Amino acid sequence: MKFLLDVNALVAALCPSSPHHAAFNAWAARHKPPDLATCAITELGFIRVSSAGLGFAIGDSRRLLVAFRASGVVYVGALPSPADHLPAWAARHAHTTDAYLCAVAREHGLRLATFDSSIKDPAALQL
Repeated sequence: MKFLLDVNALVAALCPSSPHHAAFNAWAARHKPPDLATCAITELGFIRVSSAGLGFAIGDSRRLLVAFRASGVVYVGALPSPADHLPAWAARHAHTTDAYLCAVAREHGLRLATFDSSIKDPAALQL
């Protein structure tokens, strides 16, 4: 199985201060980098969270992502149209990004690896 990493999983992977860092590393130890993927949405979310909430310089956040992908993590560049692929359970604005990431994962034969226990889509794997 291959996995699209949610923003919270990327933060856990790349930020040792994350409360989920150890749990992510334990989970990721069972998966090789080519089984892990990011996309524009998750990378942009990582840059936003790490620079706004964790105090990273944007350039440092970008360098962390580049190094992470250089380890063999896949970048999913082809994203489906949200208008055509947003799951029906995205009934509120707060659900749209999570639902869309599940659709992206499904479209590419992946599962969304996330620490967000509120995502009930079958495409999501709770870490």
